[in-house]
Amino acid sequence: MDISIEKVESKGTEQWIVCTGSLKMSFNDQPSAMAFSSKLKERVEAPHSLPVIDSGAFEQAAELDCVR
Repeated sequence: MDISIEKVESKGTEQWIVCTGSLKMSFNDQPSAMAFSSKLKERVEAPHSLPVIDSGAFEQAAELDCVR
């Protein structure tokens, strides 16, 4: 996942924008933007376990004739 930080100046104030995909979050200072992007990257890259699906659920669905 690409995460970028942009500095934007408007009406004499600066804002820092963290962008990833269609998400754009604005911050009043660079350290806050950096902290957010660092935590976001950490969470995205963290190992995630896949949910375990009981095989009986597939058998029940087949009995209902909704899986072919």
